[in-house]
Formats: sequence, C-alpha cells, structure tokens
Amino acid sequence: MKLLKFAVLLLIFCNLPSYTLIHVNAGIGSMLSYSIFLLIIAYFFLGEKEKPSLPFMVFGILFSMISLMVSTQFSDGFPITFFKYFIFIIMVPTVIKDVKNVDIYCVLLIGSLSILYEAALVTGIGGRYSGFYLNPNLAGCACVLGYAIGLTIEQKKLRFVGQLLFSFSGLVTFSRTFLIIWILINLFSLLISYKNVYRMLACLALFTIFLSFGNKLDLNLKRLNAFSEILDGKIDSDLKEGSRTETWALYYDKILDQPLWGNGYHSFSGQSAGAEDDRFVVKLGVHNTFLMVLGEAGIFALLYFLWVYGYLIVKGVQFFKQNPSIFLLSFSLVLFMLTTHNYFDNYLILFSSLWLYRQTYKLRSASKAEVVLRPLNRDVLHLTI
Repeated sequence: MKLLKFAVLLLIFCNLPSYTLIHVNAGIGSMLSYSIFLLIIAYFFLGEKEKPSLPFMVFGILFSMISLMVSTQFSDGFPITFFKYFIFIIMVPTVIKDVKNVDIYCVLLIGSLSILYEAALVTGIGGRYSGFYLNPNLAGCACVLGYAIGLTIEQKKLRFVGQLLFSFSGLVTFSRTFLIIWILINLFSLLISYKNVYRMLACLALFTIFLSFGNKLDLNLKRLNAFSEILDGKIDSDLKEGSRTETWALYYDKILDQPLWGNGYHSFSGQSAGAEDDRFVVKLGVHNTFLMVLGEAGIFALLYFLWVYGYLIVKGVQFFKQNPSIFLLSFSLVLFMLTTHNYFDNYLILFSSLWLYRQTYKLRSASKAEVVLRPLNRDVLHLTI
C-alpha cells in the first residue's frame, strides 16, 4: 500500500503525466494520466475506505448543474472532466488518510529538484524554469506548498535543506505569485516562533544573492531586474505589465451581465463565443478560480465555494498553534487560485484541498473529545479525593 500511496503522490505532485506527454511520448503521458485514477481506485478497494468529502461533492454538483443549465456551448469535455472529478473526490480520501505531511514534503522536494535541474542544465527556454510542472506559475505553487509544509517538519536537517531548495527553485520560476506568498509565509512564521526571524534574514540573504548572481545565468533578465527593484521598495513596471488584474478586467463586463447564474460551463476558460457575441471574443482564460466560478455558475456557486475555503482558513487560524501548516497551506492555495482557472482538473490543488480538509476534521474531532473528557476527569478527581 505504501508503494501505491507514493506512486499516487509522485504522479500528482510532480505533474508526471503532463510532463511525460510533452517531453517523452503522448501515449505514455496518457497512460500515466489514467494511472492516477487506476491507482486511486485500487487503493480505495484494497484499503480501509474513508468517507468522501461532502462539501467538495456538493460544490461539484452545484457548479455543474447551474453552468450546464445556463449554456452547453463548450460542454464537449464536460463528461470526462467531471467523471474524473467525482471519482477523485469520492475515492482519494482513502489515500489521504494515510498521507503525512512529510510524505508530501519529500515528493515536492523531487519536483523542486527538477526545477533546479532545468535551471542549471537546460538553456534557451526563456529564462523562467518550471521542471516537471511545465508552467512556471504551477511550479511556484508547488514550491510554496513545500515551503509551507516545511515549517512543521520535525527533522531539522530535512527541513533546512528542503526550504532552501524550495526557496531557490521558486525564485527561478520568476512567479510573482510565488514571491508574494513566500514573503507572507515568512512573516506568518514569526507567529510560530520568534526564532524564525533568523529564517527571514536567511531568506533575505538568499534573495539578495540570487539577484546579485542572476545576471550571470540564463535567466529572464527582464523579470530579474524587476525583482531587484523590490529591495529598493519599488514595484517595477515590468512586474505590472501583463498582470493578472489586466486579464481579469477582460471579463468584468460579462460577469456583470449575468451575476446570478453565470454564463455557462467553460465560458471563462478562454474559448471565443463566436461571431454572435462580438464583446466576448477573448481567447485568454480568466486566470482566477473565483472569477471563473462566478462567471460560469453565478453568485450562489461562488458563495458556496468561498464557504468551503473560508472554512479551511478559519479553522487554520483556530488550530494555528496545533498545526500551523493548515492555515499556511490554505492561505497559499487561495492566493494561488487567484491566478489559475483550471480547478476541476488541477489534481495538485484538489489533493491539497482534500488533505487540508481531513487535517481540520481530525483536529476538530480531537478538540471536541478533549472538551468531553475534561468534566469526566474532574469527576474522577472528585471521587478519588
């Protein structure tokens, strides 16, 4: 079962199906993609079954029903996407119950090494590196998740080496989202222990070294110069250029036209609506999960979606002392979802979300049990006296 578990984690957190599809062979890539579900199904039937995560099931049903009722213009891929989604939501909790934070941490370390390998040995690809993840923003997300989990890893050497690798790997992606979340996580780490101020100083030193020697490497010099302005307290115009806010603005009119029920399934994922609607011929996706939900399924689906992830963040704050990684990971996921719109087939985000949901459930159950046991312990003490 351990081999099955690590195979699932490797395929999901190292993005091996997509990487193999592009760089090795399309047939092998497709085989690995379906292997994720075959392995999850095998684990589900061989292991001790866990209940599916109800909030994610409800959201999937709500989103698909509303968006398809509004429009089926882009619904060609709907059956496969949502069949996989519900298989994942129903069966992967059986895998997740056996997954520890150190398991995810170690697998993400492998992913970060692929980014460093590409940065060190592969040239001529534009100066932004992504390794197994193909997309620098997804690579930055993986590095952020690994860095956040690392704050709770008990083995000091593994924690130190891992966070150094995640930091440098994230920096060479030149992801603006990674840089923002990385800085915020380091600030939040002071709430865990005042000693983490040394971590912040070390990260600042790493960032300075990275900027100092970056021009000697095959990096994206435009973004390198823009990042260097941050040390002077400035936001370079190159960082603002082509920002996500510009992309979101392309869809605001369409959102305002249909705020209650949205515009239909996949209408915010980049396809043109054709000549019938001249205002909506943008082929670039909205790159924001929350705007995607609002734009495709309306305000009610968005409110439920916000409730699901708001719950994770609130519980993360509540249980911050017991397990700070819950808040840091949920906070990081929410910020990352502001930059992507492929929620239903992004299994890295889905697995991380379901794992966080289970961690909060375990802590909540333990907290309730402790409250019940306290009066019992007082009664025992009274009888003993």
